[in-house]
Amino acid sequence: MPRRTTPTEARVELTWPGKVAPPAVPVAAEPLVVREHVGEPGAWVDRLVWGDNSHALAALHAELGAAVDLVYIDPPFDVGTSHYLRKGEVEVLAYRDTWGGPAYLSMLYPRLSLLRALMKPTATIVVHVGIQVCHHVRVVMDEVFGADNFVNQVAWKRYSAHNDASQGARRLGAVHDVLLFYGMSQTRTWTTLRAPYDKDYVAKWYRHVEPGTGRRFMSSPLTAPGGAAKGNPSYEFLGVRRFWRYGQATMEALHSSGRVYQSRPGAVPRQKHYLDEQEGVPLQDVWADIRALQGTHVERVGYDTQKPEALLERIVHMCSRPGDLVLDAFSGSGTTAAVAARCSRRWVAIDRSQPAFAVSRRRLRALNRSGEAGPFAVLDALPAMRGALVERVGEAELRRRVLALHGATTWSEGQLLGGTACPEGQMGGATTSSDDQLHGATTSSDDQLHGATTCSEDQVNGAVTRPEGQLHGRRGEAAVVVASPEQRPTAADIAGWLDTARAAGAAALEVIAWMFDPSAHDVDAPAVTLWEIPRALAEGEDGRPTRAPRLSLVVEATPAGRTIRITNYAAPDSDGNWAQIGVDALVEWALDDRGDAAVFAPRWSTQRGRDGAMPSVSPAITGEGRVVIEAVDVAGRISTRAID
Repeated sequence: MPRRTTPTEARVELTWPGKVAPPAVPVAAEPLVVREHVGEPGAWVDRLVWGDNSHALAALHAELGAAVDLVYIDPPFDVGTSHYLRKGEVEVLAYRDTWGGPAYLSMLYPRLSLLRALMKPTATIVVHVGIQVCHHVRVVMDEVFGADNFVNQVAWKRYSAHNDASQGARRLGAVHDVLLFYGMSQTRTWTTLRAPYDKDYVAKWYRHVEPGTGRRFMSSPLTAPGGAAKGNPSYEFLGVRRFWRYGQATMEALHSSGRVYQSRPGAVPRQKHYLDEQEGVPLQDVWADIRALQGTHVERVGYDTQKPEALLERIVHMCSRPGDLVLDAFSGSGTTAAVAARCSRRWVAIDRSQPAFAVSRRRLRALNRSGEAGPFAVLDALPAMRGALVERVGEAELRRRVLALHGATTWSEGQLLGGTACPEGQMGGATTSSDDQLHGATTSSDDQLHGATTCSEDQVNGAVTRPEGQLHGRRGEAAVVVASPEQRPTAADIAGWLDTARAAGAAALEVIAWMFDPSAHDVDAPAVTLWEIPRALAEGEDGRPTRAPRLSLVVEATPAGRTIRITNYAAPDSDGNWAQIGVDALVEWALDDRGDAAVFAPRWSTQRGRDGAMPSVSPAITGEGRVVIEAVDVAGRISTRAID
């Protein structure tokens, strides 16, 4: 192996615009919130984390400290394209890989430092990258983990060939990814794995086939070089006198067990070595025996960048032991967690993408049902990230941003509409309005709703404004309410807002929230629409609120108890238009008949099989308590309902 720099020599360091050194100790983050329990939790519960991994890793460090035995990450490759989840004819954006050089390194660098803080002294990290960025990432890894802790750079040959030349490419076909192995120390956990012999090697060396058994074998000399000078015994064996490697008793034992090969009578005997008893060749740093997933592979879930389980099995067995903790901070389709579970390792998987989260959870739920994975918790980083956003910009500014993204105008907080006339700046009354205002009231500023009698800023026709009853904006003829960041609006909340909106002269009500209580969808009023704030807003990206999907359910009584039937499903279609798109759009649903708990704990779940079938009716539910139903569509959108 080429010589590396030692800790005492000058360090090679990569710089780029915007590089900022991460703190030596991770900044304490708000704890992750438990969203769901799958299975009955025990002393240790595996974790699927939904949210930005920088926050999740800092929170995990505060909870676990340096507890991780193996890190595998498959971050974006900075290839300048987007990647998708594809199921049938549906194509959903999974993530954008359009960082552009410096931004990519600025994303990865602090996360590598966070990962290092979570790793035990015996731990290994494997970073899976493309050839476009591997050289930069390796220098950054040298800086974070130390050049002396470099272990291997493995070339994983994904494809047999690319026909780039026929398309005019003036370069060699690119058929491999790069796996960068670094340890925390020289005492890292390591198991030497072996691969099967190459078929050409087998044909050359294991060319003999044993009659009767069909076992392939090679032979090696039983004679001893050096003869008497080396103290080797001389005697006759199978009609041949020579100096032999072993004593006569050992030779007879080999012969009686069929381990001696003599090509013809009188030929010098040789020892047999059967192919099926060989361990194989120790793994090298070029892996050409595992291919990328194709459409016919059973394990495919439709995720563009999904890696084969065989690749992760190799890494897990080589760099960890049963019971060790494996972490993947860019978990994508959940392959690392699935493999870790099957290999009796504990796991933590993190991803911010909603399609990735939905696919991973569905995959791990199925493994839990089959007994191949233990119980796990679903944790959410959104509440903490949302809280940090509110602390940074303030609740009023955040509401203003949400209204602007929704295309709504605002008016002074706390004002509702009352009687016949209000001064400028308050909610007014009478008969006319400008074209961009709600009708049936006197003219007022664009960011106000209109009503009737004169009102003070905090009163409506003499009534004190309830904080949860405020209207915050309007869009067209609809009043708009933006729920507070911590609030999960219920059916009662929405009914109160609807009364207030109607009193204000609004023809409709739009409620915008980060998340709704399952009962919110029980409001069966055509004038009410529910809108969800995109999670990306808490992660520093803009995004318009989207219509919250809605399940239609029927409860049926049977002698064994209640059953729940899904009868329809409505959500934005591929063009963004609200539509009844039907039950066939759902890929999974689950129910929790202990629905009083704050954490969803499915007692029963099902998902669409490869044949396209999925039951639309639940098993019978005994008892009369609240039941929470959750369904996921092919785009990863989650819809909940509650049955009391």
